[in-house]
Amino acid sequence: MQIKSVTETVLHDLRVKIIVGDLAPGSKLGEKELSSNFGISRAPLREAFRLLENEHLVIYYPRKGCYVTEISLKNCREIYQVRAMMECFCVDLLKAKGIKDLPKVESALEETVNLTIPSSEGAYKKYDYLKTIANFHISLVESAGNTQLSSFYHAIFPNLARYQSIYTYISGLMNKSYQEHREFLRLVKNCDYEEAKDYLRCHINKFVKIIENKISDDEEAMQDELLKKSQVY
Repeated sequence: MQIKSVTETVLHDLRVKIIVGDLAPGSKLGEKELSSNFGISRAPLREAFRLLENEHLVIYYPRKGCYVTEISLKNCREIYQVRAMMECFCVDLLKAKGIKDLPKVESALEETVNLTIPSSEGAYKKYDYLKTIANFHISLVESAGNTQLSSFYHAIFPNLARYQSIYTYISGLMNKSYQEHREFLRLVKNCDYEEAKDYLRCHINKFVKIIENKISDDEEAMQDELLKKSQVY
């Protein structure tokens, strides 16, 4: 039980720092350094690595070590395709069950009203902000009443959250997202399930485009920086 508790603590800390970018894509997670920083043996640390690998946040290379996985347009598109499929299927389940009132989803949305974008410092504050925003969609999936679907959605959340963190801190964007979430709930309330599903899919795909542009801009900036360095030398 003690080992499990230590593993869970380390797991959560590393997960948070990877999601918000404090541990950059491609960076190596040194066992010796981390075990010293956490004040633990390598056994619970390696177990945390194994669980993070299941979440696609790290990758282990034999004889090389453990590295934070890279983010990519391909992975982004794939994970958002899965997200859209799962959330839209939730609307189908709501329709089949005749559910139109979603109090938990409403409550999750209202929790975002007075949120302020956290400062650049503090991984946990960034993560809490991100999680509060994401709780609308998590609550939506849970409201469909399919435990297996909820389990699958929670399983993809850590990988999904890395991409959500790319746009979540953009000023003004969450206010518009709030209005779109409100419109989605109105459509469900009126039993316009098919329109609600189309609206939700468009909402999700819009953020894919934002992420694609951000990743492309970052890659271009990196290439420019490498070019400048090559010219210096």
